[in-house]
Amino acid sequence: MTITKNSLISKLAVLSISLLLMSGPVINPALPQIKESLNISQSQTELLSTIPNFAVIFFISISSFIANKIGIKKTIVGGLILAGIGGSLPLFITNYSAILLSRFLLGAGFGLFNSLAVSLISALYDGDTRASLLGIRNSTESIGQAILTVIAGLLLTLGWKFSFAIYLLAFPILFFFIMFVPDIKESSKHTQIEKGKKEKLPALVYFFVLFAIVLVMNSYAITVRFPSMAAEINGLGYNSSIFLAIMPILGIIAGFVFGFVNKVFGRKTVLVGIILNILVNLLIGFSNGNFTILLIGLFLSGVPNAFCFPYIYNSLGTITKSEKSLNLATSLILIGCNIGGFISPMAMQFIQFISGSNKLAAPFPIFTILLFALMIGIIVADRKKLKTKETTSNKIVS
Repeated sequence: MTITKNSLISKLAVLSISLLLMSGPVINPALPQIKESLNISQSQTELLSTIPNFAVIFFISISSFIANKIGIKKTIVGGLILAGIGGSLPLFITNYSAILLSRFLLGAGFGLFNSLAVSLISALYDGDTRASLLGIRNSTESIGQAILTVIAGLLLTLGWKFSFAIYLLAFPILFFFIMFVPDIKESSKHTQIEKGKKEKLPALVYFFVLFAIVLVMNSYAITVRFPSMAAEINGLGYNSSIFLAIMPILGIIAGFVFGFVNKVFGRKTVLVGIILNILVNLLIGFSNGNFTILLIGLFLSGVPNAFCFPYIYNSLGTITKSEKSLNLATSLILIGCNIGGFISPMAMQFIQFISGSNKLAAPFPIFTILLFALMIGIIVADRKKLKTKETTSNKIVS
């Protein structure tokens, strides 16, 4: 069979791998039952949701090297196999350490093809087609998270182990990908290791890495902690999957209206996102057993990152000096995102420890303090960027 990259089925196959990339937290509704069944602590339970992010941090940094050796397509195939095996292993095991290891393998698989999901599109397509597919790919991640969360919730009615069956989807996607995505005969500029003078990244890049860590840590904390808070209000057997499925849908809508919001608020769009995030944390932190307020906080939590991350990536394009430094900065942001996801349970446990509070909602008011600090940092950074532009303009005029 001749595979034509411009055919609709090939484009769908290229996009299909992104359906899995945000599926790590889809088993969150099962966490209260897992905790009860395995008799483990709250932080141990939540670590099952975020340990894949730890693996992603390492494997995303070596995926380009592996792709240079064996090719993009083979590296993605290996990642899908690893994700399918690691993700579905808890169907057959009940030991906490073994399940934790399987979740690490899931993250390793994701890490192998996370950045390559973007590189593959850039290697196969160009112009408007590439831009369109890259935009659709971002939405595909959130769509996948929403759909898989609903399916995992339905499987949860059969028992917590069955929620992990969702990762068996990796195998039909693997087959679809192998059949309809063409091999890339040459290494593209996106996977070549560039040689030459080492460039120093602007300090602002590292601030954005910190920004990404806090944003994702906060976002993961909400999705990880919500099932337990919902079960605390409505009873242990309460299935919160439908609400977790709605959250990314609102994020998708926010992504579509970002262009309009950005036209209205300009550079202040990121401040709108941070203020919304602060509101979300206050709603959840002070919900005080009120399920309606908790739900409002959860639903709104899908919106802030859709406003904040476009600001980050757009800023990287203006402060970096070359494609090489831009790629490095983007990789650092992506690693920062996964660090934030991984440390969120530990951050919540630490906050509860120093505050002396056993309340599940205790960490969220503290997150508002971090967000206020970030907002000040963003305002200062924005003023520095404006001064730099003014200085450059004055030099050109003179």
